[in-house]
Amino acid sequence: MHVSRVRLRHRIFLGAGDVKELEVAIRAHGNAVEHLTPLLLLLVVYELLGARKLMVDMFGLAIITGRICHAAGYLGRVGVLQQTGVALTYATEAALGLVVIMKAFLTK
Repeated sequence: MHVSRVRLRHRIFLGAGDVKELEVAIRAHGNAVEHLTPLLLLLVVYELLGARKLMVDMFGLAIITGRICHAAGYLGRVGVLQQTGVALTYATEAALGLVVIMKAFLTK
């Protein structure tokens, strides 16, 4: 929605039109898609492997928190918030990936 609002404000409907604000919005959106797609797929696989609901909820909360922190920090130019989001996202990707692999091998 943010990208659409910026596009409407600047009346740019294709590309970024050399508008820095739009370029930043597009990149933030792209970054979210690049990380959310594999994370949500991993979360679904984890749940299908029989994970406890509390663990699925905790990983989901970490994903949402990390992505919101990153987006808010990136769009608002708040470096520490963006770095926190990046760290939480990467930690969640690593932990969830490892847990899914372990659960897949231990589930018969």
